[in-house]
Amino acid sequence: MVKRIIATVAFVFVSVYMFAQYPTLTNRAKVVLFSCGPGPELYAGFGHSALWVSDDSLHIDRLYNYGTFDFDTPNFYGKFIRGKLDYMLSVTRASRFIAEYDQRKIAVDGQELMLSPAEKQRIFEFLENNLLPENRFYKYDFFYDNCATRIRDVLVKVVDGKVDFNTPDQQISFREMLFPYLTHTPWTKFGINLILGLTSDKKATPWDYMYLPDFLRDEFQQATIISKGTERKLVEEKKQYLPSGLDLSNRKMDDPVVVFSLILLVIILLTYIECKKKKEFRFVDSFLFGISVLAGLFLLFMWVGTDHIATAKNMNVLWLLPAQLLFLVTRRMDSLLGKKLNTIALIYQTLVAFILLLWPQDSEISFTLISLVFVVRIFGSMWRKK
Repeated sequence: MVKRIIATVAFVFVSVYMFAQYPTLTNRAKVVLFSCGPGPELYAGFGHSALWVSDDSLHIDRLYNYGTFDFDTPNFYGKFIRGKLDYMLSVTRASRFIAEYDQRKIAVDGQELMLSPAEKQRIFEFLENNLLPENRFYKYDFFYDNCATRIRDVLVKVVDGKVDFNTPDQQISFREMLFPYLTHTPWTKFGINLILGLTSDKKATPWDYMYLPDFLRDEFQQATIISKGTERKLVEEKKQYLPSGLDLSNRKMDDPVVVFSLILLVIILLTYIECKKKKEFRFVDSFLFGISVLAGLFLLFMWVGTDHIATAKNMNVLWLLPAQLLFLVTRRMDSLLGKKLNTIALIYQTLVAFILLLWPQDSEISFTLISLVFVVRIFGSMWRKK
């Protein structure tokens, strides 16, 4: 009897708590998609998305952000590199969120969603439930599970009917979608093209486009909800909360093509002097080939040793690692076997240098120029041994 009374009291308590936890929104409730423009930092270079639920009558001001993580996480950097870092849903006030972006001079747009009271309630309850400690963490993925895709998925789950985003297929890859953001940062583009693998060259669908906040905003703007034979717009009103105070086009950076062209010319001249004077600058090969091997091993690790989908099947390993490793092992060998292995390394690296421009993974001219640096050094080493 006592157990039954305790169970009944517990049930009533939990029910009251759950009701208090999710109050019923009034007709003054709003659900707004916040889209933030690109910032100067690499982590902010592609924008950001957040979802705001407000209700003046209930004094509710909840801005939900799926793009946060905890720097105090044990082994933070190790987990981040290996793709095992948990991102989490956090909540703040809209005014605080806007103030932060105002300080950073980054644009913020808002789109109030045309949702029914029931749909707004479901979004609110879903987000609040997702905010619980046992639910708030998730494994971030740059292309498939991030601050923008989470909001898209929440919307599709809670609306009555089907969301038609009305977006034509542009036949563009995940990697190519990033290029407009990298126009004025050629070295960032160089690094991104180096670390992203063949999986990034997969053609994205209109659904996939929304991994970028700008595309999420644009697709929401033209989307409609179809339910029970009726059709309504998804976005009721669009408002700019903050204009952009940044001019990202003013960042002066040397083009990698120019830099590596100059390096190639210097290496050709240096190798010519070596061959002419029968000298060998050993530190040059140790440095160049050592750096290449380390870079190749790092990309190989990002491919097979992490959970990052975007860095898998990286064909850049093929021009950074095999020939360089073979050359470092055999360059001191004067035997016939050593000469044959050096010849194999030379032919391989020469072929790869030019095939780079043709293979299915998006490449850069800079990669070919770097490859030719190694071709010149291997050829010079073989010439001096004649």
